[in-house]
Amino acid sequence: MNSIFQIGGAIAIYKGDEIFFGMSQYSLLKLIVEEGSINAAAKRKNMPYQQAWNIIDQLNRISPIPIVIRQKGGAGGGGCFVSEYGIELMKIFENKIRVFNSHIEEMNKDLSKCII
Repeated sequence: MNSIFQIGGAIAIYKGDEIFFGMSQYSLLKLIVEEGSINAAAKRKNMPYQQAWNIIDQLNRISPIPIVIRQKGGAGGGGCFVSEYGIELMKIFENKIRVFNSHIEEMNKDLSKCII
């Protein structure tokens, strides 16, 4: 069996010991932007609503500015939207992912030398 050595990893923004923003938060917010609701985003992500709600609740609790704004139901029903701050945070995170991935790619270039 000839396996290839690789450096891997994940990127996340921490506040103290807590993860503030990582891939789970990012992908959930992206779906909320598309769907306009936590429930619909959770369904598309194959995630229980309660888990999605907990992620959003933690984001909003740690964040200095609300990231997901809930709207009360009415004739058209409720929903939510990602705040301007949340959209900007997503853009910053996308950029950090690109930089992170390019560094990982660079670090992986000479790992073939690990195989004798």
